[in-house]
This record gives sequence, structure tokens and C-alpha cells, in this order.
Amino acid sequence: MNIKLTQHLPKTHTQKILKKEAKDKDEACLVVLVDDKKNILAESVLADYKARIEQLIEVSHFNGKACETVADYALAGDKKTAKQNPVQLLLVGVGNVDKLNNTVLQKVANTIYSSTQKRVASITVALGDTLEENHFGQFALNLLAASYRFDKYKSEQTTPVLTDVYLLADAALESALDFAQSVFIGQSLTRDVANEPGNICFPAYMAEQAQELAKAYPDLLKVTVLGEDEMSALGMECFLAVAKGSTKEGQLVLMEYQGKSKFGTKETSSAKVSGGLKALADKIPAKLPNKKSAKHTDTDSAPVANDEAPIVLVGKGVTFDSGGISIKPGAAMDEMKFDMGGSAAVLGTIKALCEARLPINVVGALACAENMPSGDATRPGDIVKAMNGKSVEILNTDAEGRLVLADTLCYVQRYQPKAIIDVATLTGACVVALGHVRSAVFSNDEDVLFELENASNQSGDLVWHMPLDDAYQSQLDSPIADMQNIGGKGAGAVTAACFLSRFVEEGQAWAHLDIAGTAWNSGKEKAATGRPVPLFMQYLKNNA
Repeated sequence: MNIKLTQHLPKTHTQKILKKEAKDKDEACLVVLVDDKKNILAESVLADYKARIEQLIEVSHFNGKACETVADYALAGDKKTAKQNPVQLLLVGVGNVDKLNNTVLQKVANTIYSSTQKRVASITVALGDTLEENHFGQFALNLLAASYRFDKYKSEQTTPVLTDVYLLADAALESALDFAQSVFIGQSLTRDVANEPGNICFPAYMAEQAQELAKAYPDLLKVTVLGEDEMSALGMECFLAVAKGSTKEGQLVLMEYQGKSKFGTKETSSAKVSGGLKALADKIPAKLPNKKSAKHTDTDSAPVANDEAPIVLVGKGVTFDSGGISIKPGAAMDEMKFDMGGSAAVLGTIKALCEARLPINVVGALACAENMPSGDATRPGDIVKAMNGKSVEILNTDAEGRLVLADTLCYVQRYQPKAIIDVATLTGACVVALGHVRSAVFSNDEDVLFELENASNQSGDLVWHMPLDDAYQSQLDSPIADMQNIGGKGAGAVTAACFLSRFVEEGQAWAHLDIAGTAWNSGKEKAATGRPVPLFMQYLKNNA
């Protein structure tokens, strides 16, 4: 679906146009927004239609409640005459304009699309100066998102009639519309890969998607893939404990978006050609320097300058989560194909970045594995060591996302990033706490937390700050290892975040997003939502 900004109303047409075939009156529709006080929004640009709109409001008893609609199908046009054949009108209620937020705008956008997509080729939505920039961007993105469909596996597919959307608004909003389109392109990729079934989308498939992006944007993106042999050489036993139960090889996919300047670790990309696995392992520091106190004296070990330091996004990519030996109940287990929603969001964010070409350096890391029960699978009670040398007693193999993330967090700190944000469909406890409206955010850094909350408000992709008190850490104590991978029944989302925090070096700014309740919709209409791509893109835009 094409979407453009316009400063013109749709033109009416007559049946006599230089003897050419007349356009069908169903080709165009003017969408008019009305509030719950029956005020016509953008009234100043609708002078030519005002009388017709007011008459329609009156005869239909239209009240302007959110998502209420009434259509005038331009029946006044008479094909046997040369009279003007008027454009259709669709009135859509927005409710109280003082309470317009992303939730309402999403519902209104969905209503507009569903009311027109089967019967008109183009619509013009009269906005005028009704929406400020953030709300305009949210509305445009939601209109585009409403057109998304995933029906590639259906033998019969329907093609919408609606192909063109024009937003009648200030020309100064062009950049906001361009940004919304970039976000939509990335968000659609996120939804596509997350909606794929587990027999199609496994770790190697995710790596292939990243490599295709690198081919499409060679000037901006570099991709490196580490397999299980490389991870074994690096001591990433936590990651491998999850992957080894499946015949599908685990993959750590690193995507370096170089929007500001060239950066990254030469060792990562050149390991296979200059010394192989040992060269790669030897380049990893046993322990990263304390950023707050360490003094660097040589250029090789000096931290990256602050304005060049990348932001690192780490996504949990468990392409199917059976639970392993701690197997899940059968009901709705099919939805565990969505357990790679974090890595899907990172992949989509990188594509959106490439489309928007933001001047910022970003590393996207996809921690991809399949969690399956087999003779090789990890057992409850097994003890493994993470890349940083800490031992973990695995009491529940269904708490696997934190294991792949733990080693990935250790690895990506070699970039000495400005901030690390990991995103994961991590805990059912998060769904109990926050439902499906807000994603949970945990952070060890007030600045990162503030920036994420600000981006949340701007994008409408909402988060909620959760605690990370040290007092919760004791729930992870193990009598025979440095820690165990679960913390008991209480505060499950919090103890999962506490577990991850143990793999972040002191002084490294870090945040954890638990999107277990927001990455997909369950039930009959199960589908990926594409969150939190809008949040990430707003956060990165603000940082750029």
C-alpha cells in the first residue's frame, strides 16, 4: 500500500472527460474525522464538503464515538447525466480529541482501513493540523500496519482494492511520514519472520535473513555468523546447553550497522581466515575493563570514543521452544514459534535503520537456537559455565532464553558499547504482571531508562519500569554453582532480569525488555505484532 502526504482534496469527476472512459465513482473516498461533540476535524480544509458532511451527520445520527463510522456512497451521481459524480464520504469518530493516544489512533486507523480496503482504490484522510508530529507518525504507521497480511500459506489469497492512501496535512510532516514508512518496512520484516512456522524459521534461517539484508545494504551493514564450533571455542556453554538438544545448529548472528562511521572488531570478521577458532578465542578478553575506573594507556585497548560507540541490541532467538526436558504443556505450544520475537525485533530494527539511514552506529545480535528434548538435551541439574567463567546450575530447561542471552551479553561487550539493550519473550510472569499492553523494562542506568521511557511515550510503543533491587538476587543462589537459572515462583520476571544482570560488567549501561506479553497476539487470530520495533527506532532516532 502506498501512502503519501497531500495538500489537495480528491477531485470530483464527470462522466464526460474527452470521451475517455469515466472513472468509477468507487475509486476514491474522502475520510473525515469527527469528535464526540460532532466537531469536524480539519474543518478549514473541507469547506467544499461541509454542507454534505453536516447533512450526513444529521440524517445518520452520527455521534463521533471512537471508531463509529457512516458512509455516503456518492449515490447522487447519475451516470446518464453530465453532472459531477461526487467522491464518497466516510465519517469516522475519534471520540474525545483530548484523549487521543496511540491506542485510539491504532483503532481509528484499523477502522479506516477495514472500512475501505475492499471497495475503493484510494482514500484521502483529512487531518489538517489535528495531529502533532508524534501522533501523526503513530497514525501513519498504524494505517500502514493495518494493511499487513501474512497469507503466503493459504491456497486462496485476496488482494485488497485499496492501494493508495493520501494524508491531507501540513507539508512539514513529510519527514515524519518517511520515518513511519521506514519503521513499517522493518516492522513488517519482524512480523514476517516471527509468523513463519518453526519448520521454516530455525537458526540458520535467521542468519540467512540477516545476510540478505547485508546484500541489500552493503554500504551500511556487515554481518558475521558464529556457529557452534566458534561458540564452543569461546566457552559459551550456556548458549550451547540450549542448542545441543536440537539437530538445528545454534547461530549467533552479528549485524553491524555503520550509519555514523566504520566500527566493530576486526577479529570477529577475520577470525576464520587468520588463525581460525583459536585466533578468535584469543582475541576475547577474559574480563572487560571497568569503564568507570580503568585507565587505558595504549590505543589498541582504549575504549571507543563516546560519539562513535555503538548501541547494541541483543535479541533472544529461540526459534521454537518446546521447553526441552522440562517440556511445556501441549495446549498452545504452537505459539512457541514466537519465542524468537526478540531477535525478530532486532532484525526488523536493523532493516528499518537501513531504510531511514540514521546517522548512528548500532550492533544487532541475534542469539538463535532451538530448544528441543532429545538424547543430547540438557538435563535439569546440569551445570555449565558461561563465557565469563561463571557457573550456572540449570534447574529448569524451559528457562532457556536467559542462557542464550547470558553468553551473548558477555560477547557483545567487546564492542564497548554506549548501551546494551536486550529484548526477549522471556517470562510468563511478565504477562501476569503487565498483560499485553506494556513491555517490561529493567535497567541499571537511569539515562538509558529515561531515554527508553521517553521513546515509549513518543512512539506509543509502551513500556513500564520494573524493579531490579539487589534483594532479589538471593533467589538465584545455588549451593553448588555460582547461580541457578531460576529464582522460584515469586517475581519471576524480576529474577530473570537479575540473572541477566550478572553477565553485564560493572559500568556498562544496560537495559532488558521483556516482551512476552506484547510480541504476539494469542488465540484464533495469533500473529506477531512487530513490537518493539517502533520503540527501538524512536530511541535510536533520538540518540542519532
